[in-house]
Amino acid sequence: MINKISNIDTLYVLIDIENYENSSAKILEFLKKEKEKAKLLLSNNSNLKHLISINDISFELLPNGSKGYAYILHNSGYEIKISQFKSGIESFSPVQIRISSEYLWSKGFIQSWNIIKIWIEETFGKIEKNKISRVDICTHTSDIDFIEDYQNSYKGAFKKTGVTYTGNNINCLTFGSRKGKNIYCRIYNKTLEIKETKRKSWFTDIWLRNNLDIENVWNLEFELKSEFLREFNITTIEDLENSLKDIWHYCTKEWLVKVNRINTRIERCPINEKWQEIQQAYDNFLSKGIIKREKQINMEADTLIPNIVGNITSYSARKNIICIDNAFENLYKNTKEYLAIKNTTFEKETNKKIHLLKEGRNNEDE
Repeated sequence: MINKISNIDTLYVLIDIENYENSSAKILEFLKKEKEKAKLLLSNNSNLKHLISINDISFELLPNGSKGYAYILHNSGYEIKISQFKSGIESFSPVQIRISSEYLWSKGFIQSWNIIKIWIEETFGKIEKNKISRVDICTHTSDIDFIEDYQNSYKGAFKKTGVTYTGNNINCLTFGSRKGKNIYCRIYNKTLEIKETKRKSWFTDIWLRNNLDIENVWNLEFELKSEFLREFNITTIEDLENSLKDIWHYCTKEWLVKVNRINTRIERCPINEKWQEIQQAYDNFLSKGIIKREKQINMEADTLIPNIVGNITSYSARKNIICIDNAFENLYKNTKEYLAIKNTTFEKETNKKIHLLKEGRNNEDE
């Protein structure tokens, strides 16, 4: 029996609102005014983010928009793109949501969706319908050698493959095209990714609790996009919840299969025994959080230390200060001066970011 852990890793949802422009008029006017403040911070070359709170959830409001969307709200749980107007194009939705990997692993995708669904209806009005535009589903394991004889070990419906290296070692296999609208699969060294990016170190806690070798965890991830979802009649969050097992079965039993290459004709080769266990990864999937959000945040804080030390020592070198106590004393003074110029305080800015990290109501964490 192989050790593995599975979850939805990224989720994009389009939202249609009943009578959008009228029901959302108040919040759209508020965002219009606040965006001007965000632009002003940018024009002043300020490092301060423009943080706002809407219906008890804190966000950074970006000074720029995106194609079709005038406003972008962002925190560690969600990115929300908001249109100023309801487009006449039928496929366009005025609100687009991306639920982050961090939130999906800490709360599960149903609770993550319910939190933002309630917030959307409080903020914009009644949801007419939700449409999934992309979902990434994955399984982590350290018990399969995915890359051994990889050129001859995979069969399926994919038409394109790729491989990337770190030094002389393979770190990623790809199947399909990321530019397409169907399926794109990556099998990559997750342990290496975390070491290189210094992000999501909280995964190691999940792996330890599930008896994975934290020095050699690989991620099998399917990025499922609009064409695939339409073909399989997966439109809403509810459709996704009811179809996860079937989706994973299709991805790992038809679209991509690892075989034991014992015959010159790959279609006659038996399915790899460990891959057969991977095929069952979502048979009893429960949409619940796997690691506490507070633990994620605390572990992420530790990963900031190398950058902080690097910045402080660079600052000290430019100030020609060798003693660490003197360096921090001088940094303290300069920090207070900078914040005073920006008409803010350390406490105020830190409290804003605490709310931005928690991004929610107290009872939602219970």
